[in-house]
Amino acid sequence: MRIDFRIDGGVAAFPGLARPVIIDCAALPPAETARLRELIERARFFALPERTSSPVRPDARAYTIAVNDGRQSRTVTVSEPVGDAALRELIATLREHAKSRRSTR
Repeated sequence: MRIDFRIDGGVAAFPGLARPVIIDCAALPPAETARLRELIERARFFALPERTSSPVRPDARAYTIAVNDGRQSRTVTVSEPVGDAALRELIATLREHAKSRRSTR
């Protein structure tokens, strides 16, 4: 499974942080891959619309998530505030992965 994750906007938007982060699950420990799969399933990611709409807020972040699990692929853009708890948890986990990847560069 491969996940591309990108953050746009926000109060302190920095161009370097907007670069997409690629998470290749083949390079992760099996437990982390299983956790990501579980979060994607719980969020019903492959059934989400391409763009989730929330009330427009100035300086809100938008998260673009592209997932290819070998059988299907989907790209979804989610704007804050994120109402669905499972989707919020997926985004929080992806943000942690992005943060750790950026700090190792």
